[in-house]
This record gives sequence, C-alpha cells and structure tokens, in this order.
Amino acid sequence: MNVFCRMVATISIAAMVSAEVASAQKPVVEPPSRPKVALVLEGGGALGFAHVGVIEWLEVNHIPVDYVAGTSMGGLIGGLYASGNSPQDIETFVGGINWPVVLSGQVPFPALSYRRKEDKLAFPNRLEFGLKHGLSLPNGLNSGSAVGLLLDREMLPYYDLKSFDDLPIPFRCVATDITSGKEHIFKDGSLAQAMRSTMSIPGVFAPVAHGDQIYSDGGAVNNLPVDVARAMGADIVIAVYLDTGPVDKASLNSLVGVAGRNVAIMVAANELQSMKNANILLKADVSKFSASEFEKSAEIIPQGVKIAEEHAAELKKYALNDADWRAYVARRDARRRTRIPVPQFVDVYGIKGAQRAEIANEFTKYVGKPVDPTKIEDTIADLQGTGTYSSISYNLVDEKNKTGLMVRPRIKDYGPPFLNVGLTLDSNDSNDIQLGLGGRATFFGLTGPGSEVRVDASVGEVAGVTGELYQPLVAGKRYFVAPRGYYTHTINSFFSGSQELSQYTEERNGFGADLGYRFSSKAELRAGEDYQWYGETLRVGQPIEQLFHLTPFVSNVRFQYLGQDNVQVPTRGSELLTKYTYSTQRPFGEGGYSQWNSRAAHFLPIGQKGIAFGTVAGGTSFGATNLGLAGFSLGGALRLSAYDRGELLGSDYFLAQGGYLYRLTKLNPVIGDSIYAAGFYEVGKVWNGAAGTPNLPNDIAGAVVVKTLLGPFYGGGSIGDSGHRKWFFGLGRVF
Repeated sequence: MNVFCRMVATISIAAMVSAEVASAQKPVVEPPSRPKVALVLEGGGALGFAHVGVIEWLEVNHIPVDYVAGTSMGGLIGGLYASGNSPQDIETFVGGINWPVVLSGQVPFPALSYRRKEDKLAFPNRLEFGLKHGLSLPNGLNSGSAVGLLLDREMLPYYDLKSFDDLPIPFRCVATDITSGKEHIFKDGSLAQAMRSTMSIPGVFAPVAHGDQIYSDGGAVNNLPVDVARAMGADIVIAVYLDTGPVDKASLNSLVGVAGRNVAIMVAANELQSMKNANILLKADVSKFSASEFEKSAEIIPQGVKIAEEHAAELKKYALNDADWRAYVARRDARRRTRIPVPQFVDVYGIKGAQRAEIANEFTKYVGKPVDPTKIEDTIADLQGTGTYSSISYNLVDEKNKTGLMVRPRIKDYGPPFLNVGLTLDSNDSNDIQLGLGGRATFFGLTGPGSEVRVDASVGEVAGVTGELYQPLVAGKRYFVAPRGYYTHTINSFFSGSQELSQYTEERNGFGADLGYRFSSKAELRAGEDYQWYGETLRVGQPIEQLFHLTPFVSNVRFQYLGQDNVQVPTRGSELLTKYTYSTQRPFGEGGYSQWNSRAAHFLPIGQKGIAFGTVAGGTSFGATNLGLAGFSLGGALRLSAYDRGELLGSDYFLAQGGYLYRLTKLNPVIGDSIYAAGFYEVGKVWNGAAGTPNLPNDIAGAVVVKTLLGPFYGGGSIGDSGHRKWFFGLGRVF
C-alpha cells in the first residue's frame, strides 16, 4: 500500500513538473499596448487658460497623456501639467497671480530703495532709458522678472532635472532663437528658464539670454508644435487650438490693429500644417475674450471643458478603465518631485568682485534653513529696488555632494547710467496751460560704492538744471553727504482777487551740501546749508510789487516718509514731507526769516474697487509778512481747483482735502493700469494775503484719473465759493 502511494505521488509530481515545463516553453501573450497620446497646446496669451479646461476634462474621463508639448502660454500650462500639477492646482496657480503687477514689469513701489522712490515721485511713469551705449531703450517693456520668480518657485523641486523626459509627463516647449531666427526646442536644462523663454512675447517681455543664445516667444516659429510631439514618439496627437473667430474689421482702423493682425497672420501660417497633422483638433471658442484678459481665467477655462466635451466620442476611444487609469496615475505620480533640500552654501552666477560679495551676503541668511521662497523673493525685490538689476532668478545646485542656493542676477544691459524722462501738463484755465519736459540722468559708483551723481534738467515754465552727488560716508552704511548746485527759474503769476495782473520770473540759483541719514527704504532726514542768488524779475504786465535780488545763506532741515504702495494712485499707506528753512535775508525787509512747510496724506482701500484718501498741508513764515512771491500760494488743479494757480498768496496757509476714488475699469497692464472716478472736497486758508482774499476758500471737485505707461492723466471740474469754477486737466503726479 505504501509502495502504491509512493508511486502515485511520484507520478503526480512528475506530471506537475511536466506541466510547468510545458508552460514555460509556451510564449507569454502580453496585453496589446495602447497608443501613446500627446497633448499639444497652442500659444495665445490669456486665451491659453482654455488649455486648463481641456486637461480637466481629459483627467475626469481617464484619457492618458504620455507627452506634452506647448508654445508660449501653452508652454506655461503644459509645463505645469507635465511637472505633476493637477488641473485644480494649475487653476489655483494662474488665478492667484497678480497679473497687472506681473505684466507691468515694475518693481513694486514699496520694494524700491529710497532714491529710486524719489525718482518715481519726480517721474511717475514707466519710462527709463539707458545711456551706457548712447541713448537706448530696454529690450522689452517688461524684464519678465516677476514671471520668472513665479516659475522659479514652482519648479524648484526639479532643480537637478537631467532631462524633461524625467518629468511625470515628458515635456517639450518651443522658443525662438532670435540670433539665428530658428526654433529652439527645450528638452533639458532649467525647466523654469525654458518656460520663461517660450512666453517671452517680443516687445512686452524681455528675451531670455542663455550663453550665446537669446530666446523669445516661440509663436513666431511654431505656435502649435504637433511635429515636436510626433518626434517625442506620439502615436495620437490631441492639439488644442484657440479659435478667436473672424477678424473684426473695425480693429484694423489703427496702426496697432494692423500690426497685430500682421503678426497673427504670420503665426497662423506656421500653424496650418500642424493643424492638419493632429489626430484630434480641439478648436476652443475664445472669441469673446482677448489675449490680454489675464484676470478672466475663471471665465476662459470652461471654454476648454466645452470643446473637449464636444469631441467626447473621439477622445474616449483612448480612455482607460478604472484599474488601468489608477496604474497610469500611480506611475505618473511616482515621478513627481516635491522635496526641496536645505541649502548649505550660496553661489552667485555671472557677477564678480564687490558686487558679487554684496549679493551673496544678502542671501547668506538662508543657508542651513528650509527654503522659504517668499523671504527669498522679498530679498530679490529689495535688490531690484536699487534699480541696477533687470531680473534676479534663483535655483538650487549640487556641488561636491552639497546643495546650495544659486542666485542669478542680470544687470541691466542698457545702463547705468540711466535716464528718466517725463512730460508735465497742468491747466485749470484755457489761457494758462503749463507744459514742461524734464529728465534725470543718474550715474552710479563714480566716487565709490553706493555713490550716485544725479543731474536733473527741465524746460517749460519750471526750468533749470540741478546736480547732486550722493556719497555714503561709509560704504554700506546709512549716513551720507550730498553736495549740490542748481540753476532754476519759475514763472509765477500775481493776482488781485481773481484777476491776473502780471507774471514774474523767479530765479533761485546756488550751491550747498546736506548731511543726512537714511532710516530705511521709506524715510530720510537731511540738514544742510546753501548759498543762493535769489530774486525775481517782471516778465509781463504791470509792476505790482517791488523786485528783489538777494544773496542769502539758507539753512534747511527736511524729513520725508514714503509709505504709500503706489506713486500714481496709492491704494493704501501714508506719506509725509516736512521742511524747515532759515534765510539770512528776506524780500522787502531787514534781517532773515524762517519758513516751515509740511504735507501729509493717507490712503485706505474700501472694498475691492474704492480708495478713500485725505491730505493735509500747511506752512508758516513765523510772523514774517510782506514776502510777496516768496510766501505760500494756493490755487490750481488739485490745490483748491476752483481757483487759478497761485491766485491766493500769503505768508501762511492751510489746505485739507478729503475724497474717494472708484475704479471704473482695468486697462491692458502692458500699457496702463486702471481708470478711476474721483470726487473730493477741498478747503483752505491763506493768512496775510492781498485785499479781497476769501476767508475760507473751498470747493468740491470731480475728476477722472487714468493710470498709464506715461504717467497719470487726470481731468475734471470744480465748483467753489464766491462764483469760482474751473475745468482742469493734466499729466503728472496726482497725490
């Protein structure tokens, strides 16, 4: 029996082994492999937000994407998706961007150094020229720094990426090499820099320099890169085209419209073949939007969902079942990077000497600590606030088995020296239009680190030349000395009541020096002494008052605080200027006289669109009277607007204004900002004025203020006491 059992067991085992051998020898049948799917995203500015909607639909319906290729905004959205962001992540990212700030290309006013804030006060516009190679413009209205920092932050975990094939989804983006005129396909290197390059719209964003190559927006050469996706290995290409509808002929009635249409025609030409070569072409209807409406992402994204749903039957051919989709997502997520190492050192790329050491010193505080992008970007903003750098980017780098923080500053290639220019226009009477043109040339480091030479010149009713040397007493410290010289003349009017009787030319020439202390980027205190040649001559009209010519010594103390958030139309914060002067000689009298003049303003946001503001100004001559035009005056636009400029003249004065601004609409951030409606009340008083001076002049005024590339334009009307009323308009600083 036992023998029988052993025989049966032996036969059974032999049979099992024979079956396994037979099974091993039989070829294994793999499940049929699915086609590789690529998603190709077109460039188109804000219209590219529709790509997010397409991605959202593909994810919900389990359509796998094995490759992503894009250009311009398509490259930005594609890069975010390829690096592992969900559609919701991307929507949050683009919706959270302050697009007006990003597209304006301006360093925020609070981040500017004190002297650069002074430049903005004098020239409240975006115009800056370089004098390094003769008079030259920057190579874009926007350096692209703000966009670059957003991408630096988002792509930081991929700092050591060897190839874009190693991303959760292999990725390519297209830029134009403007040195050769050919397309460049980014497939490795810095992911943030590649995405920044592909969306460098010519004339708007400055191009990206990398070695000997200079890259701009890829739309000029390949705006719908289907061929790039094919080269990656795609079997099926889903291309998303942004359909702007038929051409509006009315838009061709301007130079800008014609130029824009010509560009659109050239871009469309390089898309025709790509559209034919796509397996599925999704034409998202974005005809109700413009490429500059970046703040409408929430409205544009659904257009992508809509077009994908319309092509559901075609797209769902490539959908995965639940199990295969989970496996696909798991493989994709396994390649996503989220870890950011702690930097052990700081390195500065592309700059040498003392400037390199200065920058490195600013970032040393981040060594040995977890990376905090917000704090790093604050430090970058402070450095850019000096006016020297067009952009500063950052990344991590591995060297000798250590990870460090790599900072890449880019010095403005058109300066220093720099030239600020501005046009001023001021009128509240059709017969009294004040027009002027001014400029400021600033030279850096001529007498040592931190030094500046500033030369101002202006023509018009306020004209002259002023030069100042700003010299820190110790490099990097806050004490400074500032010698200066100046030659200025101003045309002033003399009134009897509301009737202008004559005009005088006031000349104030001299030289002097200040000793000062800079408290921060917001506040500065100065005290100094000048020797002046000060006088007035009759220009036109009757000689109402005596002429005078003085050569006094003038002592002065000045404190200024600049805590507002914007120079054109602040939305929050405060500002203060107070100045005391003592002159050893006075007009029409013996001995010297003192004057103190101050102005304060505060701004408070009300809701999403409103701004409440209040200003107070006042001055005193400490009992000195009969000063003529050397006293204080009121009148003119935004300074008791219902009165003529300088109509109220006396030895002391007071002025208070309170009002409200409401944002009516936003403008294209590349050329402007917003349009505001303003209403305000003004009340003032002048002491020791001429006969007939009203006791408490006041008015109410309404105006429209437009923040533009060239500065704030304003225009409105005012109704005051005693029958005073004026229309006024101007270009220049409002507050």
